[in-house]
Amino acid sequence: MSVFSGYLLGIVGVVILTVLVDLVLPDSKISKYIKSIMAIFVIAVIISPISDLLRNGFDSNSLVIDSEYAINQDILENLNEQNKNYMEDNIERSLAGLGYSGCDVMISMDSKDSEILYLYVNLCDLVIKENEQHIDYHTKIKELIKNLVNVEEEQIILYG
Repeated sequence: MSVFSGYLLGIVGVVILTVLVDLVLPDSKISKYIKSIMAIFVIAVIISPISDLLRNGFDSNSLVIDSEYAINQDILENLNEQNKNYMEDNIERSLAGLGYSGCDVMISMDSKDSEILYLYVNLCDLVIKENEQHIDYHTKIKELIKNLVNVEEEQIILYG
């Protein structure tokens, strides 16, 4: 939440509280004193950020950038997650098309720059074509993944 929206939310809250107090109070001599106190309280809430602005200086960017940054960060995280899922599915389909079906691929990415840290391949449910049963499928799968995704062989971890 940006600074400006928090400020407006505080003002609206105090005004609603003042209206509720006004509705609950009976008409008597003391009610006008309570209304005066509530009015002073509303004025204090409205003026309170001004002292912060005078003390810390005014930054117009802080009014808008906080919320825009949060929205943009959420969009980037969502896009990175979709990209990661697409790459995992693409690798699994490519391996299945080359005769290595049943592989489960999981990519570990750096959250800051979306770079692949590690690529884990679960081979527990691996099904190999009959004509390729006697080959070193670990090396073959690593080579296929290296050609599909730009990663080093040390980043590819096969297990299962």
